[in-house]
Amino acid sequence: MTRLLRFLPLLLALAVLSAAFPLALRTVTLRSDIADFLPDSRSPEAAFLLRELREGAATRLLIAGIEGAPAPDLARISRAIATALDASGQFAVVAIGAPRLEDGEATLLFAHRYALSPAATPDAFTQAALHGSFETLLDGLRSSAEPLLRRFGFADPTGAFIAMLRGWSADARIATENGVWMAPGPRALILAQTRAAGLDVVAQQHAAEAFRTAFAAADAPHGARLLLSGPGVFAAEAAAAVRADVKLVSTLSFLLVAAFLFWRYRSPIMLAVVAVPLAVGTLAGLVVVDAVFGHVHGAALGFGMTMLGVCDDYPILLVTNRAPGETLRRTARRIWPTLRLATVAAVAGLVPMLASGFPGLAQLGLFAASGLAGAALSTRFLLPTLLPPEGLPVRPLPERAAHLLLRLPAGRGVVLAGLALVAAALALAGGPRLARDIADLSPVPEAVRNLDGELRRQIAAPDVRVLLSVAGADAEAVLRASEATAATLLASGAVDGIDHPARYLPSAATQRARLAALPDDATLAARVEAARAGLPFRASAFAPFLDSMAEARRLPPLTPADLRGAPLLAARLSPLLRQDSDGWRAILLPEGIRDIAALRAAAATIPGLLLVDIKAETEALLDQGIGIALRWGAVGGVLVLLLLGAGRGLAGGLRIALALCGALLLTFAALDALGEQITVFHLTAALLLAGVGMDYALFISRTGEEEPEDAARALGAVITCMVTTLLTFGLLALCRTPVLHATGLTVCIGVASAFLLACALAPRRADP
Repeated sequence: MTRLLRFLPLLLALAVLSAAFPLALRTVTLRSDIADFLPDSRSPEAAFLLRELREGAATRLLIAGIEGAPAPDLARISRAIATALDASGQFAVVAIGAPRLEDGEATLLFAHRYALSPAATPDAFTQAALHGSFETLLDGLRSSAEPLLRRFGFADPTGAFIAMLRGWSADARIATENGVWMAPGPRALILAQTRAAGLDVVAQQHAAEAFRTAFAAADAPHGARLLLSGPGVFAAEAAAAVRADVKLVSTLSFLLVAAFLFWRYRSPIMLAVVAVPLAVGTLAGLVVVDAVFGHVHGAALGFGMTMLGVCDDYPILLVTNRAPGETLRRTARRIWPTLRLATVAAVAGLVPMLASGFPGLAQLGLFAASGLAGAALSTRFLLPTLLPPEGLPVRPLPERAAHLLLRLPAGRGVVLAGLALVAAALALAGGPRLARDIADLSPVPEAVRNLDGELRRQIAAPDVRVLLSVAGADAEAVLRASEATAATLLASGAVDGIDHPARYLPSAATQRARLAALPDDATLAARVEAARAGLPFRASAFAPFLDSMAEARRLPPLTPADLRGAPLLAARLSPLLRQDSDGWRAILLPEGIRDIAALRAAAATIPGLLLVDIKAETEALLDQGIGIALRWGAVGGVLVLLLLGAGRGLAGGLRIALALCGALLLTFAALDALGEQITVFHLTAALLLAGVGMDYALFISRTGEEEPEDAARALGAVITCMVTTLLTFGLLALCRTPVLHATGLTVCIGVASAFLLACALAPRRADP
């Protein structure tokens, strides 16, 4: 108990910091818009892609499948889910089969049916065609469809209204059973579009949860299950995959680090000692970033805390470097110049990230820089006041191993020759390979991605590998351009279909042309009378048809400004037609691309058409992002070199810089040999590696000037830092999640390389 009371100030400080952390999280604004980590681009295709990622329709689709029950039950569940989703207010469109119209919208669209429907062609109004339509109507009146036909059939015997609605819902490509879309299996299908942007991860997760809640409330029979795919599902699956890996790895690494520190310092209190600077650094990063940017990005918080792994070294260096009879305060003063130089150099390496042009990357750099400064200051000024003057007992490391490591500078020539050979081999191999496929970065399990592809094929969702766009001064110009573009691309045979805004709202010119091509009132009346001959219809039965045709001619064309009373049509149109600051833009989505080369060739013949290959543009964005990161990393490296030269002299600074560069060289050469493709995750981990390696090189470089006992203590402190880092990050290399695997593997290889190079390139001792 007496021993525990001596550490009471430390435990109280840790309790205060622990209480401050959730308070800070409630105070600062956290957000998760991934667009903060996307670069700006001068390419029209890349700029368009980034805008679509933020606002586009394709990123807002959710596709559901319901299976494991008879088709009638699946249809009932599908309708119940659709009703619940409509009521939730989170979705702009919920489609399960034939579109569902409110009475007011049905009246408006019915009045304009001959201008809107592609089935309103002159061939449908010949005497023979009308006679066939009347016979079909007569048969329908004797079926279960009699109520619907009595409402619409006599005013629209040609079926233009129903054909228009079917054209919207793609019934021609998806089988309908019991009034809903049904794929083989059977599997009921639902297509929904969220109101929230696709990059709004939280809103997309809420939308996915709304699906699950509606399914749970639909009284599904035993065995029925819901299959769901889309951005919200991907976000949840990715989070679950990362969470599962982190939970397992963090538990195991905590136990291993705790056991090692307990063995080394003979007390579990060392865990609390290490936690204090880390907590101070995290709080400092949160407060500073929120103060500068007004919010903290979740990814900046996560990666920033990873980079603060360097902070764990600071208290270990303080406690382990204490000489016999020396107080901890004096030790802090003695090692402070070296620790200060290491911190300032690490911060200088991060500062260029602030000017990178990526808001998220700037936050990450500021978070890590603020955190490192806070952790270093708390190690220098706070920890010595919280611990007893004598610190903690330190178990000595094996003496033979220490002597062997102190002799490594004798083989410096061999080490330098080896580094030169590795550099030459890596250069001849073309350098590290960069990851250019964004799918390789995704933590979403492969089974989930395969399900998404299957559901998209079954529901005939647009192929979002390619986007097409045309722009114009006004909506009419854009609608005309989309009609002409769709006709040209369909004629090329490169695609099965094109989803475009004029499919739902034809241009005013097309609406007028359709009406003008139909027979005049007198001709139509004569044809109706002749077509009615021999059928049991009254003479006045089709008066509503003639009256509505006359009214359709008098109505002005329907335009986007008229759609306030047509929410379903407006919802279908809004993702494909929008007004930007510089005019209007239409989005065209190819369906069933047969030949991408033929599609490109056809698109090249259309003036003003923008074709965006998502994969190619994404790869270009990744290349651009990695290139910017490397350029600013080089700027940071120059700043670090200048600081090291100022703090340790030209020779000493070059020696430390050589150890750092050598560690990075060996790391990326090893990653290349293991078949790893370099991603932004590897580069971020390299920043952590650079900070850790600088600590090692700076403290080990002092061993050539110190007494053997002091040199052994400094070496033992660095070895302890290395072991804890390996135990913390080593297990991450075994994870399947790309970000965790890349971070763990890079840090493990780099830390081992940095330590051995720091020992080999340290000044030679006169008395090894």
